[in-house]
Amino acid sequence: MDAERIETLRRFLERFELPADENALALIDVALTHRSFSFERQLSYDNERLEFLGDAVVGLLAAEHLYRRYENAREGELSKRKGRVVSRTALGRQARAMGLDAVVCVGRGEERTGGRHRPVLIGSALEALVGAVYVAMGWDVASRFVRRHIIEPLDAIAGAEDLTDHKSLLQELVQKRFQTTPEYRLIRESGPEHQKRFFVEVFVRGEKWGEGTGPRKKAAENDAARAALEFFQQTMEPEIPEQAAE
Repeated sequence: MDAERIETLRRFLERFELPADENALALIDVALTHRSFSFERQLSYDNERLEFLGDAVVGLLAAEHLYRRYENAREGELSKRKGRVVSRTALGRQARAMGLDAVVCVGRGEERTGGRHRPVLIGSALEALVGAVYVAMGWDVASRFVRRHIIEPLDAIAGAEDLTDHKSLLQELVQKRFQTTPEYRLIRESGPEHQKRFFVEVFVRGEKWGEGTGPRKKAAENDAARAALEFFQQTMEPEIPEQAAE
């Protein structure tokens, strides 16, 4: 790393009260290196191994937080809430709010297509950052960082929306404006049978509007629909129909 990169990462970590010695900075740099950047620079590393580790750390802490907060919730409800809190779309929004999109390293192709701002890409980088913090700084620092800056903010948002049916909202909007319906495509699945994660993209008139993940296909579709609604608001500023009052 050059001096400018070191200073950039140090300032970023200081915002979250994370110690930044030389070893920690080196690992944080790996966590914020997307494979497209590694491929172009012919580096021997990228952030995917740390993403794998960080995903497990975030998942455990999210499960603990929800277990303690929702004392009367049954397993099914807790699973739904956890799926929303730790989805890549949700993590991507939080990563952007934290300014992570400004410090992640991506390749020229990803840069040209706005990759550094894509929720899935920077959500994955946020998981990798958590993995690096855990390895370099230990469980106490990592768990405090994750609870304060990731899980609590995302659960607050999820609680406010509280299981909104984004698929119905998107379908109503698309039918009204374009006289067609959204198309959902399952891109891939990962994980063992008891801990599956589904990745879905949603298209309108052949154009991709959003992507989402979830522990079930329907949850991933709903997450993708939420991303599509945000995309539509940001690019076309339509009037989005409100959800019917319960």
